[in-house]
Amino acid sequence: MSPPGLIVDPFRFAREAAVVERSRPVVDFERLAGALSDSAGTLEFRVQGRQDRDGKHWLDLSVAGTLIVQCQRCLEALAWALRVDNRLLLVPEDQELPEQELQEDGWDCLPAGRQFDLLQLIEDEALLTLPFAPRHEDCCAPSGSDGGGTTSPFAGLAQLRRSEGRG
Repeated sequence: MSPPGLIVDPFRFAREAAVVERSRPVVDFERLAGALSDSAGTLEFRVQGRQDRDGKHWLDLSVAGTLIVQCQRCLEALAWALRVDNRLLLVPEDQELPEQELQEDGWDCLPAGRQFDLLQLIEDEALLTLPFAPRHEDCCAPSGSDGGGTTSPFAGLAQLRRSEGRG
C-alpha cells in the first residue's frame, strides 16, 4: 500500500494547475520496496495538473531516484537510475476511454474518480519502469560457474559406452 497523505480530486487539481513536488523514502512504497533487493534511497517526484483549451484535464508527472535491484547475471546489487516523465489524460472513470486517445503515443489515459491517490500513481509508474532482467553492463557470470571447463553432460555416458565396448 502507498503511504497516506496525497489524496486529491484529480480534476480540481488539474483545473487549478496545482503542483506537488516532494521526496519520499522508497521504503514507504510497499509494493515497490518488495520488488527491489534493497529499499534504501528516495524517490523525488513532481505532479503538475493542467487543463487545456479543449477542457481536457492533464497530469504531468516526473519521478526520479536510484533503486537497488538484483543483477540477474551475478545476483549482486545493482544501482538502477529510475527516470519517469509521463503525461496523463484524466478520463472520468464512468466514461469509456476514447479510442483515438488510446492510440496516441504522446500520453496515457488514466481513468480517475473524484478521489485519487497521487502516491499510488507514483508507485505504479515506478513499478512499470522496472527492468525485467537487470544486469551490470560489464557483468560476468557468478563465481563457481566461470565457464572454464565446458564439459558436456553426456561425456560420462560416452566414456561408459567406450569402456563397455572394450570389455
